[in-house]
Amino acid sequence: MGRWGHTFLRDSALDGWVRIDSKRVYSSDYFGVYIDEVRLPNGERISYDWFEAPDFCVVVPLRDEKLVMIENYRYPADGWFLEFPAGHLEKGEDAQDAAKRELEEETGYTPKELFYLQWYYPTSRSNQRAYVFVARVDKKGKTKREQSELQRVKIVSKDYLKRKILSGEVKHGATLVAFALALFSWLLLGEKIGAR
Repeated sequence: MGRWGHTFLRDSALDGWVRIDSKRVYSSDYFGVYIDEVRLPNGERISYDWFEAPDFCVVVPLRDEKLVMIENYRYPADGWFLEFPAGHLEKGEDAQDAAKRELEEETGYTPKELFYLQWYYPTSRSNQRAYVFVARVDKKGKTKREQSELQRVKIVSKDYLKRKILSGEVKHGATLVAFALALFSWLLLGEKIGAR
């Protein structure tokens, strides 16, 4: 037995979990919550709760070497947050098309170029994916925000955002991940993804 009472898994036991039963206990237009009965590789049965939500995209927009961001009001956290434009994919929508749409809806900017970086799982309790893009933008048009979205566009330097992150003021997880991926990509690829 391990320190916390669980048997450590041997390599042969890492084949995966087996779903025995799944019950949807909550459903809305936005997400569903499930409680599954699962058999672990060591034979133990557990209940495992998880949620299903639409995939989303987040865009790191560059305008003349500055970052186009939004200050977004988040109702559950009751505060304003500095974020990159982001939003959920519509049913059947491609991530790249969603990135273009969300960028235009939230900032008014249309991408001249859009570079796909990577996708990741934002939480371990969901199968939801987050797709990260970098966009070069130049002309601003009108925003097309949803009625429930309270947002303000803000243009900042990369150094400004770095300072805000290091001071702990940036709390939006997708923004933190997207900026880290963009910085890493700029270091490796430079001009190929639209930054010096």
